[in-house]
Amino acid sequence: MNNRGQAFSTFQLLIAAVVALAILVLLLNIIGSLPTPGTTKPQAEAVNLIKSQVNSPSELRTSSNAVAFQREDSLNSRAIATASGVLTSSQVCISMGDFANEQDNDFVDTNPNTSGDIVQYQGSGQLRVKLSVICDTGTELGNDLQNNGIDDSSWMQSDKCQNLLNLNQTACVVALRFV
Repeated sequence: MNNRGQAFSTFQLLIAAVVALAILVLLLNIIGSLPTPGTTKPQAEAVNLIKSQVNSPSELRTSSNAVAFQREDSLNSRAIATASGVLTSSQVCISMGDFANEQDNDFVDTNPNTSGDIVQYQGSGQLRVKLSVICDTGTELGNDLQNNGIDDSSWMQSDKCQNLLNLNQTACVVALRFV
């Protein structure tokens, strides 16, 4: 029998395995930077939640699907208000929500002077979270949060969220939630 041919086919199989492994590593690196299927962009989800909740006072609504934050993705109260077409930027605040008291929090308020306006994700890789929105007259928001079992002191930490509590018009809080 010809043993030389058998050794050569084993060598070809080894080369094919190494090439397949290299392609797999390359694909995993590319896939790692793509959003997970079934997730939406955070800003778009916040706009949808505001539109659906603005006429449902005191009702807390959490997104059914997770949203995927990539590095430097943000939630911007002005952009959310403008896109929703139902509120002004002074009627929307962004809350750290469940992440407010986390030690290793990758979310930052981009401007401490106007905290509650823009929250940005500065972690590495992708982070999946849910968003919650509650709308009501500003003076009722604190009671609404407590009635929904939410610690209003953690959700309303920012200056802008605190200012909403003095409004006699509709206001909404967009909060980050753990998945």
